[in-house]
Amino acid sequence: MKKALILAVSCLMLIGLSACSGNSDSNRNKNNSAAGNSTQKDTPKSQSNTSEASNAATNAEADAAPQELEPLDDKPKTIVVSILAATDIYKQAKAEYEALHPNTKIELKEFAPKGGMISGPDVEKYIKSTTTEVLSGKGADLFAFTTVELPIDKYVNKGAFENVDEWMKRDAGFDPQQYQMNIMEGSKMNGGLYMLPIEFFLEALYGDADGIKKAGVTIDDKNWTWSQFAEISKQLADKNGHTYSMNFLPPEAMIDNLVSDNYNRLIDGANGKASFDTPFFTELLTDVKEMYNEKELSGDAVEYTKSYLYYSLMTSPSDYLLRLGMYFKDGKVYQKPHAADQKSGISFLVTNQIAMNANSEVKRDAWEFMKFLLSEEMQQAGYSGFSMNKALNEKAIEDVKKNGLDKNVAAKGGGASAEATDENLKVLREMLSEAGLRNIGYETTVQKIIGEEVKAFFSGQKSADAVAKLIQNRVTTYLNE
Repeated sequence: MKKALILAVSCLMLIGLSACSGNSDSNRNKNNSAAGNSTQKDTPKSQSNTSEASNAATNAEADAAPQELEPLDDKPKTIVVSILAATDIYKQAKAEYEALHPNTKIELKEFAPKGGMISGPDVEKYIKSTTTEVLSGKGADLFAFTTVELPIDKYVNKGAFENVDEWMKRDAGFDPQQYQMNIMEGSKMNGGLYMLPIEFFLEALYGDADGIKKAGVTIDDKNWTWSQFAEISKQLADKNGHTYSMNFLPPEAMIDNLVSDNYNRLIDGANGKASFDTPFFTELLTDVKEMYNEKELSGDAVEYTKSYLYYSLMTSPSDYLLRLGMYFKDGKVYQKPHAADQKSGISFLVTNQIAMNANSEVKRDAWEFMKFLLSEEMQQAGYSGFSMNKALNEKAIEDVKKNGLDKNVAAKGGGASAEATDENLKVLREMLSEAGLRNIGYETTVQKIIGEEVKAFFSGQKSADAVAKLIQNRVTTYLNE
C-alpha cells in the first residue's frame, strides 16, 4: 500500500526493560554475623525492631491486597438499569434475579415508546438524555448497551463509569477461569474494564484457499498487517477469474477498520485532541480510494465468488460452519489484518455490554446483577452471539458436532456448509481462545462522525483535505463538549 497505509501500520514499539535488585543471602548472612557481635543487652531491642519491621511489612501487604467484597445484605433496594428498549433477555434477568433476591427490585428504565417502533428522534433523545445523566454523575445505576451507538469513549474518559476489573479482583465468588477473559482483556480502555461484555461476535476474512494458492500467493495471516494486505491485494486482483481481492466492503468500512486499529494515534480522548488534519490521515484516504479505483477492493453487492476474500462476522459454531462452506468450495478462515504496532490476534465485536455508574449508591448490588448476566443460567437464555462463558461455547461446539447445524442457521445457506470435522472445529476453538483485538469502529461517536464525512470524499464531492478538516473540527468539538 502507499505511504499512508505503510505509516499506519509500521509504527515501532518501544519496549522498556527494567530490573530490580536486592540484597543476596550471603550479604544477609554477613550482616547477621556482624550483628552477633552485639551485647546480650542489645539483643531484645534488636528482636523487637525485627518484629516491628516484620509486622509493618505484613500490614503493608495487607493494605495493598484487594479487599474482599462485603456480603449482600437484606435491606430493600432498587437497581435502576438504563436501556433504550428492554430486550427479552433483560426482562428475564429482572424476573429471575428478583426471585433470587426478594428484597431487591430491578427497574428497567426504558426510553422507547411502550409497544411502539423506535424512531430516529427517540434514539437521539435517548442519547442526549443519557449522556446528560452520565456526565452529571446522576442517572441510573447501570447502563445497558445493545445496538444503539452512545458516546462510550466520552463516558470512560470523563470517569463516569466504574472499573469493574477491580470488582472482579475483589470478588472471591468470581472465577475468571469460567469466562472468556481474553474478550474482557481486549475490551479494556484507559487501563480498565469499564464496559462488561455480555456477548460477542468473531470477525474474520473467509478466503478461497485453493484460488489463492493457484495465484502463487502465500498469506501469513497470523502476522499480516494492513500494508501487507495491500500488497497482496495487488497480486490477487483480476486473476484466475476473480475480479477483486476482496468485496462486499464499502470504502467507509475499510477506513473504519484502519481508524479502529490506529485509534490511539488519531484520537487522544483524555486530552480532547484529534489528528485528522494531517498528511497521515489524508494519504490514508487517498490510498484507500485508489485500491477501490484499481478494483483491488469493492463495496458492490456482487457475487462473493468474484473475489478471493470475503469479510464476515460469525455468531455461533453453526454460523461459522455455514459461512465456511457457503462462500467458497475450499474455504478457509483468515485473521483480519492489523496494525504493525498491535499484537497479532483474532478481532471481535461486542454486541451486548453493561456499565456501572461510578456514582451509584448501590454498587455492591449492581455488581451482583452484572455478574448474574454472566451466569451460565443467563448466558444460555437466548443471546445472539458467542457466550462469555467458556463452558457454554464448548457445549455449542460439541452440539453442532453431534447434531449438525442449527436449523434456523442452516436455512440461510441453502444447504451449503462445511462439515463439523475435528479440524474445522479446532480452528473455531482457537479463534475463541485467541480473540483479543476489539473492533471499536461500530461503537464510538468518533467513528460515526468519520463514517458520515468520508462518503463525500469517496463519491468525489469533496477533497481529502476538506473532509479531513471537517472530521477534525467535528471530533475536536465532540471531545471537548
